[in-house]
Amino acid sequence: MRLTAGLPAGVTALLFESARRLRRLESDLVSRLEQAGFTEAILPVLDYFAPYEPLLPPAARAELYRFADRDGELLALRSDFTPLLARLVAPHLSALELPLRLFYRGDVVRCPERGSRRAAEIHQLGGEILAASGAAEAGEIEATVAFAQLLAAAVPGQARLVLGLAGALDDLLLNAVGAERAAALAGAVARRELAAARGTSAALAEIVERGAPASTAALGARGAAALERLQAMSERVAAAAPGVAVSIDLAEFADYSALATPAAARDLRPYYDGPVFRAYLPGRGRSIGGGGRYDRLFAALGAPVAAIGFSLRLDVLAGEPGA
Repeated sequence: MRLTAGLPAGVTALLFESARRLRRLESDLVSRLEQAGFTEAILPVLDYFAPYEPLLPPAARAELYRFADRDGELLALRSDFTPLLARLVAPHLSALELPLRLFYRGDVVRCPERGSRRAAEIHQLGGEILAASGAAEAGEIEATVAFAQLLAAAVPGQARLVLGLAGALDDLLLNAVGAERAAALAGAVARRELAAARGTSAALAEIVERGAPASTAALGARGAAALERLQAMSERVAAAAPGVAVSIDLAEFADYSALATPAAARDLRPYYDGPVFRAYLPGRGRSIGGGGRYDRLFAALGAPVAAIGFSLRLDVLAGEPGA
């Protein structure tokens, strides 16, 4: 076999100044997390596949690189830090003092769809806050502020942070098309399909175009409360991280919904069930990080706790070409 310098699609090597740039950024952001009270968790890159079958929806499981070891045990490469951390920490939460602040760094490896140009290997830095249920709102604010401040430090004056809340549009979607079609419409709204929104609800069309309606009446009581909650969070985050442009966009997270049907489940996002957020850089359509609240994941593991996490793509933030 002839040796070449080629690598599989979606992975890259960092050499010389590229490596130094990424490590300098990582070191700076890690220092900021430690100063904020986060403790590092070093997690394995290899795990059993079986625990993730009930925890992740089909689309997320499809991204796992899986293989059998020499004894026939089915294993998977790490594709996401959060479910792995949850699986390892949940059995010990009763013995730990809350709130618990943890951070991690390293590569995740995801199997892209055939023909996709998405990266298969991503270098991440992320954090999680696990809090008692009564301190959930404080944990949401703290985690979102921490994320925004990392963004402000990494790319001053460039990042845009979009806030939303899982399920905020559920009542509006149900009223517009009923239970059978609500999940499909949620996906269309998240994809910014204005024609689909206009054909069902003027309020949904306004949300697709503007991110939120001028009047909250169409959102129903639950949606209006969600928007008010997000507005308060937006003000707190903007004040704490003035170098980041903060906005609210309910359409962005319309498919983070409780309206799943078996046919639509593959299109729904994994585990988020509270405030959610994504970050973008100018000129980039794909987010460079995000996070949110995911209590249901810990509940599925037998640990009732308020869980809020976030992650950033350091390969993109460090300015790697092609990332």
